[in-house]
Amino acid sequence: MTAGDDEQPRAELGPNSIVHAGVILSPGCVVGAGAVLGDEHGGQVALDHDVTICALVMVAAEAILQEGAIVGDQSTVGVGALIGPHAVVGRGSTVADGAVVGARTRLQTNADLGNGAFADEDVFMGPGASAGRDCCLGRACRIGGGARIDAGVTVGEEAFVAAGAHVTEDVPERAVMIGRPARHVRDVGEEDLLEHWRTTPEPAQ
Repeated sequence: MTAGDDEQPRAELGPNSIVHAGVILSPGCVVGAGAVLGDEHGGQVALDHDVTICALVMVAAEAILQEGAIVGDQSTVGVGALIGPHAVVGRGSTVADGAVVGARTRLQTNADLGNGAFADEDVFMGPGASAGRDCCLGRACRIGGGARIDAGVTVGEEAFVAAGAHVTEDVPERAVMIGRPARHVRDVGEEDLLEHWRTTPEPAQ
């Protein structure tokens, strides 16, 4: 385990947190009370600079959390999962084994991203939304609260899935989907595309 040096902010460990062998904590990381990182077998977990792990979070072996990522209280990050830069995983959410959360993506409270699922950059998943195994959520798509995306479904870039919708088939880019099962009712307007509502500039690569 690494925890910074005298010239950089050290990682902060909360009471009763458990950091197993093989965990890499970069400077500025915060690990909340009762959080568990890694496992007794010593599988590597890597936390980049300024990652925040809140209380009672479980982060499994081989997970990678990139700069500025935040994982909320009582959430779970599965084996081999990747949380991208400045992404937020809300309280009580699950990022399952092998899933990927892209840069600046937001999973709200109790959202679930299934095994091997991929959420691209700037995706939004509302409270209680779920995306099943091997789903692909395209860049800047928005999934409303309580919506369900079936396993293997692809949601196109900048598409919008309404709250409570149940998506059973692939969704075209910019499609607005409503209902159970979800149906395509119109397209997202130009004024609602990411380039028009982004409030902070995209970091340089």
